[in-house]
Amino acid sequence: MNAGKFSDTQIVTTPTFDFLAGYAKSCNSRMLVGSPYVNDGLYDLANLVSKDASRTLITRTDLRDFAVRASSLDSLCLLARAGMTIQSIDKSSYFHAKMYIFDDDFALVTSANATYSGLRRNAECGLGTSDKALIRELTTLLLSGFGAPEPPRQMELAELQGLQTALENIEVALPKPTDKTLAGDNELVDEASYYISDRDALMANFDGWQKITLNAVLNMPEAKFGLQELLNVCEPIAAIQYPENNNVRAKLRQQLQFLRDFGLVEFVRPGQYKRTMNLSDSQ
Repeated sequence: MNAGKFSDTQIVTTPTFDFLAGYAKSCNSRMLVGSPYVNDGLYDLANLVSKDASRTLITRTDLRDFAVRASSLDSLCLLARAGMTIQSIDKSSYFHAKMYIFDDDFALVTSANATYSGLRRNAECGLGTSDKALIRELTTLLLSGFGAPEPPRQMELAELQGLQTALENIEVALPKPTDKTLAGDNELVDEASYYISDRDALMANFDGWQKITLNAVLNMPEAKFGLQELLNVCEPIAAIQYPENNNVRAKLRQQLQFLRDFGLVEFVRPGQYKRTMNLSDSQ
């Protein structure tokens, strides 16, 4: 590790884990991490923090990330079982910042994902600060989801486990030829094609409004569709299941946001959406 110090700012390079370990061991109040990609490398770091301290991770919950092993859903479940709060950031598919904050003592903004390779092996570089005013500003920025309309949403362990089952029914095809490895970069996630192998098994992991919305998304004749097309499919079903609800459009928008955070839907422009996965040819 190379660390150069300039007043309250330090340059932090690989291995980032060794540098952060000292702050983790002395963290008594709060550990806050923002990273799009996560695996057991973060568990090793979080495990150094006092059990009395709160530990929060803000991350992506895009099933496509998990399908290409850019990020690990198993690790998110492991962290949740260990008491870490897992939050899914609004518009998670665009989230790419990496931040590590310990109490009000130190904050690091870096290129290093919260993965074993990012924290220990890849050539990474970041700037750390002990300036308390700057740490508070970075904390507010991360907890707000970088100014997103909605703050990051807490994911309970049961919900994460439900995504594990959903993930089992997603197939991924990588473009060929390719010299890319499953390293967790956005290009790999975007270049791959995704298919649902068992529609019924996937749908079993959703209920209520989410199930109504996802079923309609999968029934759209084209991958790209408008909100009104979705309403035409969902409103008759919602009228039967939720006869007292007069805010169908608002509910559908909310569910589309959840499906977007899970990587099943993309926003194209206001009122226009795109399904990211199709049914496999066997269905």
